[in-house]
Amino acid sequence: MRILILCLMSFLMAVPSGTTPPEQPLIREYSPPGNMDALIQNYSEDTAYLLVQLNLKSDSLVTRVMDSLPLAQLNHGPASYQRMMDISTFQRLEETITSPFYQIISADYHLPNSRSFWVQVHEGSETQGTWTDDEAISYDCDCLSGASECVRLGYYAWYNPLDYWGEAWYAYDPPFYQEIEEVRVTVRGAQCDDLPLSSESYLGMRNNEGGWAYDYQLSIDYTDNEFVVPSDVWSDGFLMPQMGSEDNYVIDNVKLEFYYSCDAAEYSPANLLASDANSCTNVDISWELSPSVVLGQRIYRDDVLIANLDANTTTYQDWLAVPNTTHIYCIETYNECGDSPQICNPGSLHAPPSVAENIMASDGLYDNQIVVIWDENDDTDTYKIYRDGTWLGINNSTQTQYVDQFVDFGITYEYCIESINVCGDSDWACDSGFTNTQPGDVNDDGDVNVLDVVVMVNVILLLEDANEYISWAADLNIDGSINVMDVVLLVNQILG
Repeated sequence: MRILILCLMSFLMAVPSGTTPPEQPLIREYSPPGNMDALIQNYSEDTAYLLVQLNLKSDSLVTRVMDSLPLAQLNHGPASYQRMMDISTFQRLEETITSPFYQIISADYHLPNSRSFWVQVHEGSETQGTWTDDEAISYDCDCLSGASECVRLGYYAWYNPLDYWGEAWYAYDPPFYQEIEEVRVTVRGAQCDDLPLSSESYLGMRNNEGGWAYDYQLSIDYTDNEFVVPSDVWSDGFLMPQMGSEDNYVIDNVKLEFYYSCDAAEYSPANLLASDANSCTNVDISWELSPSVVLGQRIYRDDVLIANLDANTTTYQDWLAVPNTTHIYCIETYNECGDSPQICNPGSLHAPPSVAENIMASDGLYDNQIVVIWDENDDTDTYKIYRDGTWLGINNSTQTQYVDQFVDFGITYEYCIESINVCGDSDWACDSGFTNTQPGDVNDDGDVNVLDVVVMVNVILLLEDANEYISWAADLNIDGSINVMDVVLLVNQILG
């Protein structure tokens, strides 16, 4: 480098005063990178592979490795490459180059197969931060064909023998994880200074002290530089790839792939129990905690979330349950990665009683009373009986008949039943009833015939005493006495 600098200084001194050497235009076209598994012909999960980093800083090193491992796809000259290989391939590599030019990243490596995968791409201009002592940072894409939104690191002047260093870093905030399987960083870019014979551009991972951990040499060509990076180097809670260059390296974009595991809460609470008709106001729910670490719990009523609970709660009261409804209550636990299976149990309020069914008041079945009957309600403690809106009395829960003996002949009454328990009253169930309204059956045998005439005549002739019923049944003209006129009316009634 010192000889090169002296030659350039001599060249510059030979340039006539006031003359600027013409700047050479440089356009780099994107070329696809080689594959990390290029040396693997038949991949198998049962085979232990090595992941090896090749630090090939010169064309001669690249040529030697390509001669020994022609399938390695080292397409972009001096740079760092990571390649999977089996033991026999690695042994050929050991015979080709010495250990300073390679290092084993993993002795038991497999391609990531995690169910959880996260990827994010930052454009080159979306830097989290930059650093330079020489104003060697600019936001343009310079020699990259078709690129946009780039950042350029290092001083750009092909004829200037001095080096001006610039750095840029990018912040990635992956999702919550329990274990990290692999982190990959891919830098797409190129050196736009065509003077160096090898790359002076590097990738590392920024740490909490603001320094670098690990170095990966970037290719001069416009391509993707892909590396498996350590998963334990973080900066202020972020994964931060950091690039630095003194040779005008232009970053098109930076991609981070994050392979991780994150298992949802494994165990549900146990022995969930929702109360059945124990309270008029709320359903009491209780359960037992399972032996697992969770963030919290969720409880549902009929598939609708009704509460978020902390991780240690084991009881809940639902004050918004609907009377006369059986609800299904379910509970689940959750962590940062997902939810456990649910367990469920039915529960209900102790509701006011339902309306009494099949109420019937007798219609003319009896001469001096009306009988009211209805079906028994399982959720009723007592029944209130009303006649024409006036409360007559109370029956207990097993008495479903009421006899009204205080009735007038020929009057229709409305009887209503109200069911009652500790939670309240039901609506009324009603029916109308009346007594036998047809006098004439004086002997009370169910028929009006000549035998009733005989009883009536005997009463008139004082041969037979008239009780209350006979006095009512024989007084057909309702004049308060039994006489020949009642006999005439009764005969006419018998004759139709």
